[in-house]
Amino acid sequence: MNEHSDNIGEELRGSARQALRFLKWLIPVLALFYLGDGFYTIGTNEIGVREFMGRVVDRQVMPGLHYTLPRPFGRIHKVPVMRSESVVIDDFFQDPAPGSRASIFKELTGLESYALSGDNNTVEIKVIVHYRYTDPFEFLFGATRKEVLMRDIVCREIIHLLAVRPVDLILTRGREMIRGALHQGIQERLDRNRTGITVDRVDIREIRPPVVVQRFFDDVINAQIDRKQMESRAHAFATDEVARARADADRRVQEAAAYRRRVVEEATGESERFLELLDEYRKVPEITRKRLYLEFARDTLGRLKNTYLIDHREETRPPRPRIMP
Repeated sequence: MNEHSDNIGEELRGSARQALRFLKWLIPVLALFYLGDGFYTIGTNEIGVREFMGRVVDRQVMPGLHYTLPRPFGRIHKVPVMRSESVVIDDFFQDPAPGSRASIFKELTGLESYALSGDNNTVEIKVIVHYRYTDPFEFLFGATRKEVLMRDIVCREIIHLLAVRPVDLILTRGREMIRGALHQGIQERLDRNRTGITVDRVDIREIRPPVVVQRFFDDVINAQIDRKQMESRAHAFATDEVARARADADRRVQEAAAYRRRVVEEATGESERFLELLDEYRKVPEITRKRLYLEFARDTLGRLKNTYLIDHREETRPPRPRIMP
């Protein structure tokens, strides 16, 4: 009995020694496999967030090959940051298609989908927001249910922006202004709620009055377009007339300046000639007087069509006496 027990004990000790020898090479192999699992790669369109012992130690792990201790010590999150996503906001747009948000809203409430302008007119609007996840840390540990939050933020901004503007501005020249303000307002609220989202572009796909009053709004818009065209034509006409008047005024000013120069030059020449004649007259008064008389007669008689010469001597001769019978 004792011999049998000794044999069993010997076998157990041999099995234990074999198990220890197996564990001696198994544990390093398992350790190598465990440590090798810590290698990871970040793609070119991704940014990683690394945790160690439940604490974030690196918010932005750039693309490439990296290493961290495997779980439960280390953990890596990969967030696609270059992928552009979009969401369609049609909560204020009437769409009769089955399954649309407008149809579901009408079935639940019996109300139409639209927004109100600042002058209490109804407006339908459909917006598409294009966005990316640019902050992986905020994306992972910030606000939850980001798509729902995004939709709520866009709807709130639409209501706020349209409620302070008249419908004429909304439907005509204010569309681009509304798009820019909507982009800015959405981004500010996303940052405030720590979503890690960056809005790339906001497109107003369609903005219009309700279908039942579309014709009347079209008439108003066409009238405004006609008014703008008439104002443009009037402005162009006024511009042409002003330019023409300015050109005519410049021409008249130039002509007046030329006339003034000519008159001044003629007067200057006449005065100089008169002074020269005065000097000559002072030297020989009789000859100068006669020359002036002859020049005046030449200039004056040259402009006459008919010239009559009267003998001064015959006019001054006394009449002959008549002989009475």
